[in-house]
Amino acid sequence: MNFVGTYGGIIPPGGSRAAPWDVSRSRFRRCLPWALLFSLVFFCPGFLPAEEGVPCRIGFDVGSSGIRVGFLEGPQTAKVSIDYLTDVWADDRIDVTVPATVEAFRRLPREAYLPTGCQAVAGGFSAWRLAAGQGDRRSLAATMAGIHRQSGVFLFVIPQEVEGHYGFVAAREAARGKLTTPFILDIGGGSLQIAGEARSWGVALGQKAWHKRLCARLKGSTEANCSLDPVGAGAMAKSREILSAELQSARESLGGGFALTAISAPVVKGMHPVLLYLARQGVLRGGVDAGGFERRALEEAIRRLEGEDSASLLRMLEACRGEAVAPVCSTMGVGSLLSDMLLVQALLEALRIERVEVMAIEVNNVAGLLRDGRLAAWTKHYGCYLQRLQRDGVEAYASDPGGCR
Repeated sequence: MNFVGTYGGIIPPGGSRAAPWDVSRSRFRRCLPWALLFSLVFFCPGFLPAEEGVPCRIGFDVGSSGIRVGFLEGPQTAKVSIDYLTDVWADDRIDVTVPATVEAFRRLPREAYLPTGCQAVAGGFSAWRLAAGQGDRRSLAATMAGIHRQSGVFLFVIPQEVEGHYGFVAAREAARGKLTTPFILDIGGGSLQIAGEARSWGVALGQKAWHKRLCARLKGSTEANCSLDPVGAGAMAKSREILSAELQSARESLGGGFALTAISAPVVKGMHPVLLYLARQGVLRGGVDAGGFERRALEEAIRRLEGEDSASLLRMLEACRGEAVAPVCSTMGVGSLLSDMLLVQALLEALRIERVEVMAIEVNNVAGLLRDGRLAAWTKHYGCYLQRLQRDGVEAYASDPGGCR
């Protein structure tokens, strides 16, 4: 069985767009000049030339909290929020979110003003790996086949280490030469990865997943809106114990003592601004500056804040009136501040990392997907891939498509 599909459709500049969708649109709403297209084809590193009958490719980054679309030939993107993690946590299946996924696959390329007739590929990441790892694989494969039939999009479950490589390459390109460390720290909603050029490590413990586990262990609560504050005294030791298996795996995979740059919102927009604020109040030991922070300062902040509830945290941080701490309230919320801090502290300690650099850059996996030759090969044998997904789970992606009929 072999599926073939392309996605088409474009709205001219000034055309209608749907208000409910959270869309990021480029200033460039027209097709790129032919000269620019020519230069991209021949000079863009890793660019996959279009196959015969495939004039172009677009990619969907399907994370734990939503979907983003893009393509290599231009900066246009669009995104929408969909809560895949809650869907999987409910019954180990991705089913409730399927209609929203199909609708997003159909509409987002038009919202981003992408060209017509492109082959569309998608990578399912943390929540999709969770469904493949602990859910009914036959049901998952049937769901993905149904999504393809309805949308024409080839959807794959991408292994953690492959996502890590996508993320590092995307971060390096987005940083425009300013990324100086060999590894990045990227914390999503459902997964976390420390990624480098040649080595990556990850675990299904992003911000939401870790908060859920910590609530269950510290508060005995499995409620979705569980509050951790206050986490209580000795929270760092308890977190190390809860994370012992993951920390051992990280040490075995990565070693330690390397330089690291955090690029994701829980660090960049959450804990770093709070550390800056506390440092300016003179209540922290350890270095904190605009470029990053030392592990010692993070540990000092945790000890200072671990006994505070959310109301006390807001008062301590001047109810988010200060510019330095505004992001933690408007974007991340104080409810996840301490759990984020505990997760990062445990990792830094286990890997003997003394300082973290921070960099506010927008990173997604679209470019990695579109440059991945294995993914391109699997589109020719999609039915075979879905059969192997039922048999092998996430590891189906790493198998050889050449063995398919």
